[in-house]
Amino acid sequence: MQFLIIDDHSIVTMALSMLLKNYDGTANDVHTANTKDEALALAKDYGDTADLMILDLSIPGVKGTSLVEEIVKEHPMLKILVMSGLEDELSVVKVLQMGAAGFIPKSLDANLLTEAIRFVLNGGVYIPVKLLAQAQRNGLFTAREAKTSPQVPVHLTDRQKDVLHLLAKGAPIKRICKELNLSEGTVKTHVTAIYRAFGANNRTEALLEARRHGFEFED
Repeated sequence: MQFLIIDDHSIVTMALSMLLKNYDGTANDVHTANTKDEALALAKDYGDTADLMILDLSIPGVKGTSLVEEIVKEHPMLKILVMSGLEDELSVVKVLQMGAAGFIPKSLDANLLTEAIRFVLNGGVYIPVKLLAQAQRNGLFTAREAKTSPQVPVHLTDRQKDVLHLLAKGAPIKRICKELNLSEGTVKTHVTAIYRAFGANNRTEALLEARRHGFEFED
């Protein structure tokens, strides 16, 4: 597997690199960056092939969630697990609406971090229970109106369903191409059609809407 780690503290990137290089007992490819420019360069080089990017929300010189927004815009298929020392439910909601695959506080212990990574790689959207409860109490998740009505069936072709199920497993574009024996352009066309069908702007929104419409995904 291929991982990208973005954090301005070298000790954090080193610790995460050690964790991920032996993730699931296999030797994995891990690339790290400490600045905004390095992060954008990594995204440019590996955005279509990486299985996951872990991104610190508080890199110096980056305002708010602007770096997440920029990377998602250029690489909408890249799964991003946002990390922050600030446990702010407003930031959680914002990065999820942008298309991040989850939010983890830096205070999370190693075992829970591993579980969060596994959950996201399997197509889930990870939010710590405490932050989720706070956000729900404050009405932050219910404030966003659903983009499509679950009473109106969403029709996908068989091939689009195949692509959707691979998206749910966390597969990047190139892996979907290989597993379905399709060209990159064809896969991207199917992904665009899936997003349009669910009124989604990114993978996270598409999967949330798909589940809301009754689509079930195997682990």
